[in-house]
Amino acid sequence: MRLGMIGLGKMGANMARRLRGGSIDVVGFDRDPDLTSELAQESGLSP
Repeated sequence: MRLGMIGLGKMGANMARRLRGGSIDVVGFDRDPDLTSELAQESGLSP
């Protein structure tokens, strides 16, 4: 399954991490590109 997350702040980032741990392909967006790239490096999120 593939899921899109808009907003990768405290709540969105934690949700993305947990979903990614459950073998769900997560695509994320945040208006702060630093948050998106940080989470992508950390957990394999697709920016």
